[in-house]
Amino acid sequence: MDKTIPRNSATVAVTRNGPTGLETLLLQRAERGDHNSGAWVFPGGLVDTADSDVPVSNLSDERANVTLAVDQGGVAFYVAAIRECLEEAGLLFATDRMGQPVRLEGEVGARLLDLRSALQSGTDSMAQACRELQLRLAADQLFYVAHWLTPVGRSKRFDTRFFVAVVPQGEESAHDCKETLDHIWIRPSAALAPENTLRLMTPTRAVLELLTRFSDTAALVEWARSPREVKRVLPRLATGASGPRPVLPYEAAWEEVGLLDPEGQGIAWCEPRVDVPVRLSPTLCRVMATNGGNTYIVGMEECVVVAPASAAPAHLDAVIAALAGPLTTVICDDEDQMAAAEQLQLLTGAALVVAPRRGFLRRLTSTTTGNKS
Repeated sequence: MDKTIPRNSATVAVTRNGPTGLETLLLQRAERGDHNSGAWVFPGGLVDTADSDVPVSNLSDERANVTLAVDQGGVAFYVAAIRECLEEAGLLFATDRMGQPVRLEGEVGARLLDLRSALQSGTDSMAQACRELQLRLAADQLFYVAHWLTPVGRSKRFDTRFFVAVVPQGEESAHDCKETLDHIWIRPSAALAPENTLRLMTPTRAVLELLTRFSDTAALVEWARSPREVKRVLPRLATGASGPRPVLPYEAAWEEVGLLDPEGQGIAWCEPRVDVPVRLSPTLCRVMATNGGNTYIVGMEECVVVAPASAAPAHLDAVIAALAGPLTTVICDDEDQMAAAEQLQLLTGAALVVAPRRGFLRRLTSTTTGNKS
């Protein structure tokens, strides 16, 4: 199986009311040889084909499909989140044949807890256990809140639906010591605090930030029950001053990273770099100045500089060094650009052209790239 093709997965942020407000459960991933190893995450994992056969309460597949915006198999995401929560955290969202919550301290619960290893190894299935014990998974206790897709370029990619839920009454979490090495209940704000040393993946951080909006589980559930559009988030891998990192769609560099590195190798720079040429296409190059403006170079065999941003010698040297061919023309349209244009004319002998519409070039170049112009 090609693991670079996104695989369906599901995750649930289990919450409870703590002494000082809402808390959530985080598990520490075991070493698996991927970028998630050692990270603190919510319970979750891959959707199995058998998850579609597990009985659930108060949620039809049609309704799940609409909620998750999928053509089919929506219920399987809910089942996967509940199954993984049992496997990894020892928590179960289920009802018995009378519709009453299942307690893990009872006979049925003990049987299910014994299944944790068998479920992980695939020697037993949740569907078989539910039929045997006459259980239905309580899918209606999970609320869909986020959708993340692993960036292109990762060796393993996941198409993940995130849910939130309130811990079943009377249940105690316990990590499995196989896939998860430890667990904690923590305030979302504490997990995100700068002094916290927990390693958190970008989607986990985003859901934690969402949870900080709610003082208790009642407020969370009230909001989570309300209809809303959940948009898929696709980060892009890039390089910054601190090394490789994902760039989110709301960041200024997101569009440019996708343009420069469509295969997700992480080679595009995602932070402004002064006087460093960036080739946006074979015939278009951008050079940022210290004032945050951009100078654009158009052409290959012959070049035109558009809207020179700064007359600083270092910037002009960088622009001239980035030319792929002789500079024939410099185009500007305001006094700020004129000084730089005149210096380029003096240094290269290029023709100087003043655009007839004042401010037009500044407006045009400000929309050419996601980075500040």
